[in-house]
Amino acid sequence: MVDLPSILFVDDEAEVLAGLRRSLSGCARRWEMVFCNSPEDALEAVRGRSFDVVVSDMKMPRTNGVELVLSMRKIRDGATYLILTGAADLNVAMDAINRAEIFRFFTKPCPPPLLIEGIEVALRTRERAAAPPAGPTLVEAALDSLAAGVLVVDAEGHVLFMNRRGGELCAAGDGIVIGPDKVCRASTPAETARFHEMIRQAAGGGSGGGMSLERPVFGSPLSAVVAAADGLRDAGAVAVYLRDPDDTRIPDPGELASIFGLTPAEAQITHSLSQGFALGEAAELSGVTIGTARNYLKRVFLKTGTSRQAELVKLVLSRGSPFD
Repeated sequence: MVDLPSILFVDDEAEVLAGLRRSLSGCARRWEMVFCNSPEDALEAVRGRSFDVVVSDMKMPRTNGVELVLSMRKIRDGATYLILTGAADLNVAMDAINRAEIFRFFTKPCPPPLLIEGIEVALRTRERAAAPPAGPTLVEAALDSLAAGVLVVDAEGHVLFMNRRGGELCAAGDGIVIGPDKVCRASTPAETARFHEMIRQAAGGGSGGGMSLERPVFGSPLSAVVAAADGLRDAGAVAVYLRDPDDTRIPDPGELASIFGLTPAEAQITHSLSQGFALGEAAELSGVTIGTARNYLKRVFLKTGTSRQAELVKLVLSRGSPFD
């Protein structure tokens, strides 16, 4: 007889726990499920046996989901943890992820299909983790060495990889944030819609583009360049290059001309693209047509040894920002 994956659910509200039991009844043939209506009962359950996945409420009497998970890890480490909460709070999510290594963070009420999908992904991830871990690709290692922020996302904006600076910018929660669904978003719905459209275009083979991401707290906006990412494990991945004007200096057009052997016109186009402007906007700033700007960009590619706008921006940012 094949052992079924074991899932522990913890919620202090009896009605919520009963609702989970009803909505997940169809999973009884593929999971063994245990339901506990208090943190104390959940800790006792973990003392008695191991679980593959634990799904816990965040707010409970005398403790919270993060503290409960930390207590469980001291008793018996090895489970994968998911948190449910009624408050969509980024700070709570970051605390859960950073302190207790929470796998996913869901807001309540969570639709049963979404929760089931999250548990299944957690189980599949555990299976993959049993195999020897793959090291970072050369491209990922190079991105992680940049002082500029880099996110690698799929067509829907789910974050697949971020370098150290990208993680810092997202954790600040100003200009760009990562929600409980692991989708990166801008500060406003309008900017998010434009941002996601660029990501979809780049994932579909288009040029992506550049834009500014407003930061209500820090004031100076982030510059974002979106383009297809090559050399990564995930096909169709999209790279988002983030520049904080407060800590990442872009070489001026004169420096770019000297470094790469560009003409003044080519250097100006390169400088504008590195600031996060789309090619059409860069052409307008330079006072040339989009067709002329494309010709300049082709020559820049040849002189810099790049073939995509994303590669060019990464190269420029690496010259303007020292490696960590």
